Amino acid sequence: MEKYKIGDICEIVSGSTPKTENKDYWDGDLKWITPAEINEDSYIITDTVRKITSLAVKETNLSLFPEGTVILSSRAPIGKVAIAGCEMYCNQGFKNLICKNKINNKYLYWFLKGNTAFLQSLGRGATFKEISKQIVSNIEINVPDYDRQIEVATHLEKINKIIHLRRQELLKFDDLIKFRLRFHLF
Repeated sequence: MEKYKIGDICEIVSGSTPKTENKDYWDGDLKWITPAEINEDSYIITDTVRKITSLAVKETNLSLFPEGTVILSSRAPIGKVAIAGCEMYCNQGFKNLICKNKINNKYLYWFLKGNTAFLQSLGRGATFKEISKQIVSNIEINVPDYDRQIEVATHLEKINKIIHLRRQELLKFDDLIKFRLRFHLF
């Protein structure tokens, strides 16, 4: 197993926001994501709430990132992570990690997901915390051989599915308890 800096095994691409007052930039057919759209259960994102136009891309030099890109929120808040399930654009709240041949995107996703507190501790700034491209670039990660990365990611996916199912069961049990208490108390 070797240790690498993320900047050595990923291309890091940032985003931006086209002027919201320019109506010609919005309500197009190109996907554009913000950190608010990613939650605890996000894994592979295939759609976005807002869409932009090709004019917005052309006039604001937005960078398209490809399917499979690991999208990491770098502010407001730091540490939300998902994988782009298709090509998309994003606002400035992300550092997007386009994996090179050395690292599997799902392995990187699980590494980042498991290190949210560490990522948040790297935040800098007075008004609100943010991690810069340079900070993300210098984060070190242990990288086993590619087959082992896939094995680890697959195992973590299975565990995550079990956790998700258990959360759903707990919510149903909670609803059942509330219902029974209402029924017996009134």
